[in-house]
Amino acid sequence: MNGVATPGKAVNEISVPETVHGTASVAPGDRTRSSLPWAALGVAAAAALVLYAPIIAGMAAEWSEFPSLSHGFAVPLLSAYLLWIRRHLLAEAPVEGSLWGLPLIVLAVAMLVIGSLGGEPFVARVSLPLALFGTVLFLMGKSITRHAWVAIAFMIPLPYLTLRALTYKSRVFDAGVTATIAGWLGVPVLREGVMLTLPNMRLEVADDCSSVPAIAALLALGAAYAQMQPRPTWVRVVLTLSAAPLGLLSNIVRLILTTAGAYYLGPIALNNAIHKFNGTSVFLATVVLLVVFDAMLTRIWKRPES
Repeated sequence: MNGVATPGKAVNEISVPETVHGTASVAPGDRTRSSLPWAALGVAAAAALVLYAPIIAGMAAEWSEFPSLSHGFAVPLLSAYLLWIRRHLLAEAPVEGSLWGLPLIVLAVAMLVIGSLGGEPFVARVSLPLALFGTVLFLMGKSITRHAWVAIAFMIPLPYLTLRALTYKSRVFDAGVTATIAGWLGVPVLREGVMLTLPNMRLEVADDCSSVPAIAALLALGAAYAQMQPRPTWVRVVLTLSAAPLGLLSNIVRLILTTAGAYYLGPIALNNAIHKFNGTSVFLATVVLLVVFDAMLTRIWKRPES
């Protein structure tokens, strides 16, 4: 009675108030506070979609108009997939907003205004991933940004002037390799720059035939594929970086088959889905090559264990 309690009474006096306090006060408050940043991020993402709607519509129009850019529709899907496979890491990461994201948001909005009013679409387009990066950093903090940056980085388009120069060099290279290998296959072809002259028709390795515009998307494809299964870090890096050259190889194979088909079958070889949607066909072929290359790498890095 004077401060000495029986075991039964001690349990009742100590455990019950803690249980009531935990279930009624702390958990709902914590749950609400933890969901607020994610809700704010959703609102910010929706606002960004509205703000960048004209930019996104312009890019989508180019993806539909130019076959070599048709892979652009896959980039948002790949970015979403990269976020999905990191969902557990994102859920467990602490939410600690950072003021360092605010200057990035201001810079992105300034680039959007300058690019839109100044007729520089690249500046306006590159501000979109910058705005997303800054928003995530500002609202969610460094830990979440560290897991999400990969999905955002592959949305950055290549500069137009750089893309133009690389595309022309790629056309010349692709035409030379195509003419050489087609000759080995018994197809008589004369190459003049980017022109391929066959006995029955004349072909041009045009800008749409180059896979250079798809480099960023191919790297995103490689990164998404590398994250599908547990792998050593070096294997993931190799798979990610190998997607671009494998995509270029897939495009050369497509050009060789098109040239041979044009010689043996005629114009019908130029009026099929593989030729019209070359960006998509190169993507699919790159996936196949990634699977084969992954199987080779798997045998290498698992060999010491066996």
